[in-house]
Amino acid sequence: MKEFMLVYVFCVSVSSVRGDRRDILASESESWIPDENFTQIINVSFSSSKCCNVLLSGSMEESEALFDQFRNTYPYEYFLRDTEECHAYFLLGATDYEVIISIKKLSLLWKTEILIIINKMVSSDSAILNNTIYGIANVNVVSRSEIWKLSENYIKPRAFIKLDRYEQMHQNYINFRGKELQVCSTYKPPMTFFNRTIKKMIDGAEEEVFAMDSDSDWDGIEMHLFLAVAKKLNFTWTIRKPKGNYTYGRRFNETVWEGGIIQLLTERKVDIAFANIFITLDQYSFVDMSPWYEIYIHFLVPRPRRTTSFWALTRPFTAQVWYLLATVLLLHSLYTYIRTKIDPQFAKQFQNFLIILIDLIGYLLSSLVPKVPTTNKLQILLWRTAGWLIITAYCSSLAARLSSWDYEPRIDTVEQFIQANLTWTRSGEPPPFEDFFNLKDPYAAQLPNKYYHIDNESQIQMIIAQGNYALLGNTIDTWFFPTNYVPNEELKNYRLMRQSLGHYHNAFAVQPWLLKPINMIMLLLRETGITNWHLRDVIRRRNSYYLRQVLVEHDKYDGSVQVLGLTPLGAGFSLLLIGLSIATFVFYLEIRRIPKAVSTLKLIRDE
Repeated sequence: MKEFMLVYVFCVSVSSVRGDRRDILASESESWIPDENFTQIINVSFSSSKCCNVLLSGSMEESEALFDQFRNTYPYEYFLRDTEECHAYFLLGATDYEVIISIKKLSLLWKTEILIIINKMVSSDSAILNNTIYGIANVNVVSRSEIWKLSENYIKPRAFIKLDRYEQMHQNYINFRGKELQVCSTYKPPMTFFNRTIKKMIDGAEEEVFAMDSDSDWDGIEMHLFLAVAKKLNFTWTIRKPKGNYTYGRRFNETVWEGGIIQLLTERKVDIAFANIFITLDQYSFVDMSPWYEIYIHFLVPRPRRTTSFWALTRPFTAQVWYLLATVLLLHSLYTYIRTKIDPQFAKQFQNFLIILIDLIGYLLSSLVPKVPTTNKLQILLWRTAGWLIITAYCSSLAARLSSWDYEPRIDTVEQFIQANLTWTRSGEPPPFEDFFNLKDPYAAQLPNKYYHIDNESQIQMIIAQGNYALLGNTIDTWFFPTNYVPNEELKNYRLMRQSLGHYHNAFAVQPWLLKPINMIMLLLRETGITNWHLRDVIRRRNSYYLRQVLVEHDKYDGSVQVLGLTPLGAGFSLLLIGLSIATFVFYLEIRRIPKAVSTLKLIRDE
């Protein structure tokens, strides 16, 4: 009996201990973060990432509930190690010391997103809240005691902000708090209209800075957009001018960019740049860009000049019509000649091929009305009827064409551009031909060979005066703006080539940490129509009469009538001489047919 009681007590004791252990595990399996709040934490912390690296520290049993909650909440793929393709990190640990060890192994970039959850109480003086160890990464820290969010990476110095509720982590409002940003731009109508620069010391170096002392300095499409961004994000700025003759610079190799705005961005000397910057492969490989509008590249080409032609009398009909008339005339003459040889009853007057040809021309022009043989009446009637119709159409068209001006063919395609042997240029660095033109096209591939390099805009007017020169520019909305300054007097002689060379997105070039906030503001400006409003407002005020006229064709009929000179009538007078020569030759042939016994002079007098 005693032994039985001992076994019973032992079993009850073991059962009690196991029951207590199950209770402990049950309590540990419940997370101290509500599911709704945990989902909010994940969405805010990993807003830009599509995969996540999970780094666990300390005992797994203590953090099992939080990890299970992460697995059930995170919608994308995750890895239980540090991978280079993912820039999101979920650090879960029991103590802040264990988590700090993991942080020191991370690659901290501007796009790195870090969420730290510590399964214990964390004091405000903990080493985990030392902002210097995170670089420019985006960090949120959640513990049993408090919630912290590291201030944005564009705010210097950065600091952890203590939050009272999980809802405060989701904050769309971006505030630079008056931070001064370094900006680079230059004179690029209609984007910017900067006039005067002054010298200013920036980071120990003397730089040319634009003095904003006139209304025109604040004008321009991109300038207005920049001011809207600066106001919305609450930052101040200083706009400097790029050094040297290069506006944008050029790619030297895979890792080095030489000169211009892009070099200043790669060297982190400026934060933002705008000056009609295109998103091309080379530039996008070195800097981040925020697009705002699509722009087309066009040429201004010389207007068709007035011309007069010796062959103006042939203009009413195309070459194909003239060839057809000549072919029909020869075939008809040949038919008549052969029939004369075959049919003995056919008119004997058509035995000479030259006589046949002359008579048929006379019938066609209604200038010859001889007696028609019975065997040939229907044929000649149809021939004369066709002649009346042709003469009516010809004379009607000739009167209209000779009284109006004639012009050279327009240059509207790249093929016509090459055939006209035009050259083109722009000042500064050579353009990226592979980005501007489709080099697979046989005609566009010749455009780089037509490029003439100049160093400054003062040479452009001299080249234009030489003639046979095209101007490069951009079409914004429906208006054209040349890349370089062109005097108004020179613009009178140019028109827009209809075929576009290409189209690109204009963009603001920015440092990586500025890309997200500026993209957000640019999207807002486009969706609300503010971008289009500024664009059309600046163009309306700044577009000159001469730039509007390049879209107007001047080679159309304007109601004026030209006075005919000798040149357009040259073919007519030449035809008279030819006719006189033929008549003389026919007269000579007729004289030769007179028998020798008959006096030629007497026969002419009798006739």
